[in-house]
Amino acid sequence: MICRCLSGQWHIDPQWMFQHADLLVRADNGEALEGHWPKMTSSLLVDQGGVFAAAAKGDTIGKGQALGVINLIGPIYKYGYYSGSKIFGSLLSGMASDDRVGGVRVITDTPGGQVNGSREIFELVRDFPKPVLTTVDGFLASAGYHQLSGSTRIVATQPTDQIGSIGTYQSFADWEAYYESMGLKMYSVYADRSTEKNEEFRQIIDSKGKQTELAQKMLTAYNNQFLADVKAGRGKKLTGKGDDPLKGRLFFSDASIENGLIDDLVPASDSFSVLSDMVTTSKKSTITMSTIKKPGLVAAFMAALKSIDEQPEAEGNEPTVESLTAQLAQATTERDTALGQVATLTTERDAAQTSVTTLTTKNTELQATVDKYGDQPGAMGTQTLKKDGDKIPEGTESKTLQQIIDELPSEKEAAAMGF
Repeated sequence: MICRCLSGQWHIDPQWMFQHADLLVRADNGEALEGHWPKMTSSLLVDQGGVFAAAAKGDTIGKGQALGVINLIGPIYKYGYYSGSKIFGSLLSGMASDDRVGGVRVITDTPGGQVNGSREIFELVRDFPKPVLTTVDGFLASAGYHQLSGSTRIVATQPTDQIGSIGTYQSFADWEAYYESMGLKMYSVYADRSTEKNEEFRQIIDSKGKQTELAQKMLTAYNNQFLADVKAGRGKKLTGKGDDPLKGRLFFSDASIENGLIDDLVPASDSFSVLSDMVTTSKKSTITMSTIKKPGLVAAFMAALKSIDEQPEAEGNEPTVESLTAQLAQATTERDTALGQVATLTTERDAAQTSVTTLTTKNTELQATVDKYGDQPGAMGTQTLKKDGDKIPEGTESKTLQQIIDELPSEKEAAAMGF
């Protein structure tokens, strides 16, 4: 069993593994270890007068009224009797499709485990349609953290809980000396075209551990995916404060809160209340999360809420998600109609702007023509329009029609005669 743990690719804390080597061997021999590691199971709890207790057989449970519980205890194998990734995945999928389940609490005390199988659980948790509260009860390390880093919230229950060990490693054992001590000589033969088979292992063994480039390249590929998933799962919750949590170190609860690996320290007895609050908050925010995808819908939604506030509900008739959804749909339709009207007005405005530009251009051309012909000689000269403030040269002032008539000889004679 220990050889198996030393020879594969692992997201696991080795200190825990060596401390529990006897249990690993006993588990590999098929012994029952329920006293040490409970088998992975799931259950439904319901609020019974302020206390969450297991639902009794035959109980009628309304939609979203139950809390699901899954325990993840001990080392994680892809296929395992105690903490198997495949079993974990099936339990999660069942709770995702069970309308009675409003949220899930995962109780974890695991040092991590096999690389294979971890990422599929991470994706299930990350995309889970209901709140997931991960409650640390001892360890949440390596593969365990990988699987649950996409949880809605992660909380520790004791200051001495340990979280992290985010990293990947593999041990290689050279058994030749052992076999030789037993009088056995080992020979390995490869097909002529299998020149790269077990190459990373052979590189390490042949160099007596001095050359590790190929093995490191493979482990780095696993680790890069691990780190990318943790960053995606925790997002901005990784604060950048304290020691870097992505280099493989384990942290106690307070340091894990500081660097963002977990969200809070919550007594185990309070964790169901925390999850219940998360479920309630999730129901209230379902519309925002699932339907508000276009600019302006937030304002429409707030208007819908305001209209609800202004219209008192009948006694005992609280607003429901369905009624809020209907009012949001109506507000969305009204908004889309208004946007259509704005688009039409915008088109008309653009057309008018184009006409103004065309007329301005023609006006400029006509003004140039007027200025050109205004300078040509004539009997009286072509008079150009004078702008206010233009200075008119002395003796060239334009005369009015009455002035021209008064200067006619006949008019002067009539004026002399008194007419």
